[in-house]
Amino acid sequence: MLYIHIKFTLNILVLRKNMKFAFSIVTLLSFFVISNTAISAPSAADGKSLYTSCAACHGTKGEGNRALGAPNIAGMDAWYLKSQLENFSSGKRGTKPGDSYGAQMRAASAPSNTPANRAAIITYVSKMPKVTITNKATAKANLANGATQYNALCSACHNANGKGNQALGAPRLTGMDSVYLSRQYSNFRSGLRGYHANDKYGKQMAAISKMLDAKAEPDVFAYINSLKP
Repeated sequence: MLYIHIKFTLNILVLRKNMKFAFSIVTLLSFFVISNTAISAPSAADGKSLYTSCAACHGTKGEGNRALGAPNIAGMDAWYLKSQLENFSSGKRGTKPGDSYGAQMRAASAPSNTPANRAAIITYVSKMPKVTITNKATAKANLANGATQYNALCSACHNANGKGNQALGAPRLTGMDSVYLSRQYSNFRSGLRGYHANDKYGKQMAAISKMLDAKAEPDVFAYINSLKP
C-alpha cells in the first residue's frame, strides 16, 4: 500500500515537471520506510546454526569434552560468555605462547566475531539446560580444607555458594568441570591468562591465584565440585 502511495506521488510530481523535487520526495519517503522497518534480532535458529562449529568441541548439548580441553558451557551466564568471546576476539585471551587450548578456542571462535553472530550464539548457549560435571576425585579430597581455603580466597568474588558475581566479573563455578577449572587456575598463576594490560578481571584473578598453596588446590576444586549447581 505504501509503495502504491509513493508511486502515485511520483507520478503527480512528474506531471508537474518538477523532477528534482520528485526525486527528493521519493528519497525521503524511501528513507522513512527503511527507518521504520524493524531490524530483526538474531533468532534462536541463528544461534543453533552458528553453534554447529562450537559443538565439535563443546558437544551438541554443551556438555564439554575433557579430551579436547573444552569445558561444559551449557547454561553459562550470558554476560560471562560475552566477556570471554570478546576477550578471545580482541586478543586478551588465547594469544600467549604456550596456551594451546586458548589459541585453539580463539581460532574456533571466529564465527562469533560479529556482534550479531556473537549475540545469537550467546543467547542459544545461555538458554541450554545446564550440564553438571561431577569429579570422582571429590571423595578422596579434604573437603574441610577446601572449604576453608575457598572461603578465604574465592568466596569474596565468586560468592560462598559459587554462583559468581557479575559486578565483580566472577563467573559461576558450580557444576563446572573441576579439571577445566584447575587448568584455568594454573593458567592464571603461570601467566597464560590475565596477562593482557586491558584484562582487568583477568589480572585480578592472576594475582589471587598466587595466594593458594598448590597442594591445597585439589581440595578447593573438590569443594567447589561438591557445591549445589
